[in-house]
Amino acid sequence: MLSLLMLDVRTLAFVSSLGGFLMLATMLGIHYAGLRSKAVLAWGWAGLAMGLGYLLGHMLQTVPVPIPAWQAGALANALIGLGYGLILIGVQCYLNQKRWWLFVVVLTLAGLFSSVAFPELRESLRLRIIVLTGWYILMLSCAGLLLWRAAVPGMIFYQRAAALVLFSYAGFLIIRFTYALFSAALTTSFVQDPFQLVNFLLSMIFGFCFTMALAVMLLREKQVELERLAQRDPLTGMNNRLSLDHFAAQAMTRARDAQLPLSIMLFDLDHFKQINDRFGHQAGDALLQTVAERVEQVKRATDTGFRYGGEEFLVLLPGATAEQAVEVAERYRSSLADEPVDIGPDDVRLTASFGVVEWDKAESWDALVNRADQALYKAKNSGRDRIVS
Repeated sequence: MLSLLMLDVRTLAFVSSLGGFLMLATMLGIHYAGLRSKAVLAWGWAGLAMGLGYLLGHMLQTVPVPIPAWQAGALANALIGLGYGLILIGVQCYLNQKRWWLFVVVLTLAGLFSSVAFPELRESLRLRIIVLTGWYILMLSCAGLLLWRAAVPGMIFYQRAAALVLFSYAGFLIIRFTYALFSAALTTSFVQDPFQLVNFLLSMIFGFCFTMALAVMLLREKQVELERLAQRDPLTGMNNRLSLDHFAAQAMTRARDAQLPLSIMLFDLDHFKQINDRFGHQAGDALLQTVAERVEQVKRATDTGFRYGGEEFLVLLPGATAEQAVEVAERYRSSLADEPVDIGPDDVRLTASFGVVEWDKAESWDALVNRADQALYKAKNSGRDRIVS
């Protein structure tokens, strides 16, 4: 405790401002590196606001300022509160949720106005801590809760790590809030009180840790996005053939462990080359996109569809026997054939041939696909627009 009291509060306030400016510099770097999102900009502005707030607090004790000290102090506290509010706005931008701009702006103006208009707040550090800390806790807790509850695949660990930083600092502020209710030692913002020292020390640590947590989270998000793009067909948006091995291995493992059936459906569009030759490749691309849309509309929640290559598609059917898979395939077939596709001057009736097989748990994935391919070949040779199992 003695070594803590030897720290200078004014110096800690200055170092705390560096934590905010570090957040600003990091977010600007990420922005100009190519990750241009509103969340990054909001977090950058948050760092600027907090950095200026703590810097202004430091300047009040070290250099003359052109406005009365109590006004500068009110502005410093409002800037810090605005920084926490912008952290919340950034989280909402990041999660594509409604932004609470009005809420943040009203709280910031209310905090500034109350510090200016009420002499009691100007004269009592305890009251300022009680009012302002409650404001800060609300902003940090809301931001942390949103990040914690977000269930973005591949991002949960990183989002919750950032949320834990927010919760940890909010937890300290709750303790500080409680301490302010009962302490008579808090007379000025820069009194050598242990909790004031810890407050500035932890605000500095919070700025550094939260900046690093955001940077890691954003970089991980970019990696997840690249992995997702690598697994998606750019034309149809369906999973591509490169991702099929991974999904197939998972489906086979689950089917084997749970002793459940697994079937696959392989289908090929009939006369697609003639459509390409007659209407052009753009029309053919539009047709493939229509197929992907109709597959998405009729597939079961457990099904996973893939563009297997060219005009060929494959669907994993977990839990389906061969008979059930044929029934599912009929829904797919009718969804394609029943409604013509408008691809310009003419409507095209779209049909497909299907090969459906159930997995024998003793066979390999390649053997299963080969059987489906043979069934598809029989469907083609039997007149097309049909299902062979």
